Amino acid sequence: MRAPEIRSVNVASKAKASSSIAADPGMSPEGVGADNADTNKSRLDNSRSLGVLRLSALLFFGVSGGPLGTEGLVKSAGPLYSLVGLCILPIVWCFPVGLMTAELATAFPKDGGYVWWVDAAFGSFWGFMMGWISWAGGVVDNAIYPGMFLSFMTKSFDLKLSAFAQQAVLVAFNVVLAATNLVGIGVAGSASVVFCGVVLMPVAILVLVALPSMSPTAWLAVTPEVNWVRWLNIAIWNTNGFDSISTIGAEVANPIKTFPAAILLAGFAVIVPYILCIMAATGVDQDYDSYENGTYNVIALKEGGWFLGALFTVGTSAAAAGMYVSDMTTYSYQLSGMAEEGMVPRIFAAKLPRLGTPFVAIGLQFVVVMLLSHMDFHDILVCDNVLYCGALLMELCAMVKLRISQPNLPRPFKIPTGTLGVFVMMCGPAAFCWFVLLSSSVKVLALSSLIVGVGVGIWFFTAHLRDGNGKLILPFLDGSVQSYSAL
Repeated sequence: MRAPEIRSVNVASKAKASSSIAADPGMSPEGVGADNADTNKSRLDNSRSLGVLRLSALLFFGVSGGPLGTEGLVKSAGPLYSLVGLCILPIVWCFPVGLMTAELATAFPKDGGYVWWVDAAFGSFWGFMMGWISWAGGVVDNAIYPGMFLSFMTKSFDLKLSAFAQQAVLVAFNVVLAATNLVGIGVAGSASVVFCGVVLMPVAILVLVALPSMSPTAWLAVTPEVNWVRWLNIAIWNTNGFDSISTIGAEVANPIKTFPAAILLAGFAVIVPYILCIMAATGVDQDYDSYENGTYNVIALKEGGWFLGALFTVGTSAAAAGMYVSDMTTYSYQLSGMAEEGMVPRIFAAKLPRLGTPFVAIGLQFVVVMLLSHMDFHDILVCDNVLYCGALLMELCAMVKLRISQPNLPRPFKIPTGTLGVFVMMCGPAAFCWFVLLSSSVKVLALSSLIVGVGVGIWFFTAHLRDGNGKLILPFLDGSVQSYSAL
C-alpha cells in the first residue's frame, strides 16, 4: 500500500459547497465540487469501516451499556413502575428519536451528524450551538464512566482504596481507553462488540440462575414514596443517545441500510436486558432502598457464587469501558466534523496520517474528562440530561423544519408518514425534554446555562473571524486544510 497522499482543499470552496446543501435540496449532503470529489470518493471507498454489528455496538454503549445504572430506577419507584415504564419509554422516547436519526443520518452521512441537520434547518449560529451543547453534554457524560468503574470495582471487591490509589485508577482508566480511540475507529468499533458480549452474557446467566428462587409477586411492588423526578432522570439517562451515531456518519459503510438496522438491533439490546435484569434482581431481593450502582453485582454473587459474581463484575467494568469508548468516539468525531467544515478551528480536524483518527479532538476531550471525573455522579447525570434534552429539542425542531422547507432533500430512508405525522411523533420526546428541563434544580440549570452562555460568547467573540456562512477564516491560516486519502 502506498503512503497517504496529502491533498490541499481550498477553505472558501469547501465552505461554499457545504453551505449550498441547505440552499439546494437536490444536492447530496456529502458535499459537491470538483476540488474535493476525489477526496469524497476515497473516503467512501476506504474510510467507511463501520458495518451493522460495529455500529450497533457503538450505539449500544452510546445509549446504555447494559443494565448498570438502572438500580436507581428500582430505588426511586420500585419494580412495577420501573418495568412498566421501560415498556412505554421505547415507544414514546426511543423509537421516535431512532427513526429521526435513521432519516436524517442517511440524508447527511457525514461526521458531525445532527450539527448539520440543525445548520441546514436554522442556519450557522444554531448549528454551532447544537454542536457546542451536544459536545459539552457528551463530554460531561463521558466523565461519568471513570468514577462508575471505580465504584463498581470497590463495591464488588469491598476495597478500601486510599485517595492516591483512587486517582491512579481513574487516570489509568482514562489513558488506556483514550489510547484505544487513537488506534482507529475500526478498533473502537470492534472493542465495543467484544465489550457488548462481555456485558450481556452475565445478565443472561443471572436470569437463569435466579429463575428457581424468583418471586413474581415482587414485580408488582412500589416504593412507599415514589420519586418521579429522580426516576425519570435516571430512565432518560439510560435510554438517551440514539442520535449519537449520526456524528460518525462518514465512517459508516452503506449508511442507507446500516443506520436503520443498527438502530433497531441496538434498541432491542438496550431495553431487553434492562427488563430481564430488574425482574431477576427484584425477584430475589426486595430491599429496594439498598439498590444503588453495584447492587446487581452483589445479587449475582449471592445467587450464583463467586464465579457469577466475578463475571458480573467483569461485565459491569466492561460496560463502563464500552460507554467511555463510545462517547470518546462519537463526540471527538463530531468536533472533528465541525472543524472540517470551518465551524470551529481547523486544528481539531487534524488526523493521524496512517490511522485517520482526530487526535487533537480526542486529546481535548481526554483532558476535559480528566478534570470532570471527580464530580458527584448524580450531579453529572442531571447536568448531562439537561444539556442533552436542550440539544435534542433543536434536533426535533430541525426534523420538522426540514420536512417543510426541504421536501425534496434526498432521504434514502424516510419515515413513512407526512409532515403532520412526523410532528406528532416528535411531540413525545419533546414532552420528556421539557419535563427534564423544568424539573431540574437551580444548581443544575445554572451550570447548564453557564455552559450554553460560554457557547454563545464564543460565537459572538469570533464573529469578526467568520465569513457569511458562519465558517471561521482565521488570519494566520493560509486558506487551505490538509486531508489525507489512502491510494
